[in-house]
Amino acid sequence: MNERIVGVLLAAGSSRRMGGDKLALPLGHTTIGGASLETALSSSLDHTIVIGRKDSQAAWIPPSLFERKGWSYAVCDEAFYGQAYTLAFGLKAAEQMNAQGVMVLLGDQPFVGVELINQIINTYKKINVPFVAARLDGIPRPPVLFSNRCFPVLKQLKGDRGAGNLLKQLSFARQGRMVDYKESRPFFDIDTMQEYEQVVRRGWDGYTNTSADIGMAARESGGSPLLKGRA
Repeated sequence: MNERIVGVLLAAGSSRRMGGDKLALPLGHTTIGGASLETALSSSLDHTIVIGRKDSQAAWIPPSLFERKGWSYAVCDEAFYGQAYTLAFGLKAAEQMNAQGVMVLLGDQPFVGVELINQIINTYKKINVPFVAARLDGIPRPPVLFSNRCFPVLKQLKGDRGAGNLLKQLSFARQGRMVDYKESRPFFDIDTMQEYEQVVRRGWDGYTNTSADIGMAARESGGSPLLKGRA
């Protein structure tokens, strides 16, 4: 399956619970948002579209990343309505780039590693399903790779829940493939100052995304293991 797969990095949240731009907080040699974008650019994604909001200066993007190719920045004027609107905007931008598949990434999940992203892409390319999602403790989590077959229903979502509620619907979830992960750190998102301080206390602020070593097993939803290995 030789499809153009574009990453859509959602970075248009208001950071209300943090009280400031969480994506700009320091994380090792970069920022929270910078780590997320750097990982996407180091993966097998063909292109990454960063979706920001109109009142953001995108100060969280390190100057070094502006020198790298393979990404673009787009402003969603309706981002204040909720994540579903940001996602729909990102899908439309990806369609303009002739994307056959879109991987949804969150800017506040800096520990999603390159190998995890590539594992989902590789799984998607081996099979013919509408989507492939990461899953931890039985719960689907970003990143999720959606085929363009899913775009119409994704564009109909409303509010601030994005694709999460859709993936929890059994009738939809059983159509795709879940990749089960045992390690929780890649899916840790930073929404509050307490969570950020927790990251610093654990020493995760120096964590390098590209060296993640994650035990995984890919399973068909409700089925038996299909492949095992190390991500």
